[in-house]
Amino acid sequence: MDRQAELAKVKARIRALAARTVERGCSEAEAMAAAAKVGELLEVYGLSMGEVELREEACVQRVLVFNDPRRQAMGWLFPALLRFTECRGWTVGRADYVIFGLEPDVQMAEYLMQVIAGALAYEEARFRSSADYARSRTAPQAVLRSFRIGYADRIAARLEELGVHRRETARQAHAEAQRAGGAGTALVLVKERKIEDGFRALGVRLRTVSRTTVVRDRGAYGRGREAGGRVGLDRPVGAGPAAGRLPRR
Repeated sequence: MDRQAELAKVKARIRALAARTVERGCSEAEAMAAAAKVGELLEVYGLSMGEVELREEACVQRVLVFNDPRRQAMGWLFPALLRFTECRGWTVGRADYVIFGLEPDVQMAEYLMQVIAGALAYEEARFRSSADYARSRTAPQAVLRSFRIGYADRIAARLEELGVHRRETARQAHAEAQRAGGAGTALVLVKERKIEDGFRALGVRLRTVSRTTVVRDRGAYGRGREAGGRVGLDRPVGAGPAAGRLPRR
């Protein structure tokens, strides 16, 4: 199979995965298993792409709207998700999340946002029916906010772990390519420049906004972290069967 056909196959798998899962929804466990698959597909795509294909790849923009109580949690983990998928992103108002980058990366970021949000709704419903929620003396909305932040913290940590592994895998592959006389890290620079040029062409002016939150129910926060960390990935993304597990925390 030539490189163009390989890239087309990977992109088709990405689209099929996103369409099938978003339509039927998923649990938190499925969401994090999907995150592992996302990393694997992104590695295959990124490590297979040559400079010519990379220069021809289009930058795209997507907007996701979370106009419900989940938006605080989604905003909390949004930066980690952008780093993992190597996209640019920003918010518009309180509910709109904008993602910009190469098309496969944006597809994956959009997909992950959807499945993680769906998993949060599922886990929150379970928590609402638990004895811990019923016996809490904190105001119900404060309890739920604490749960959501715990969930977002744990998901963000897992995405950071997956991102570190992805970048290390790419670094090793690029070093090998350089030793073999290939493009190596030049492809990384080409990608960064392409995204930067595309972003500049949008004419968007961003400003950094710092946000803090207060956890009023530590028990609910802990339950949220548990919900965000139920899945122990058997092996790091892209590693062989002998690789160690990603740590549970």
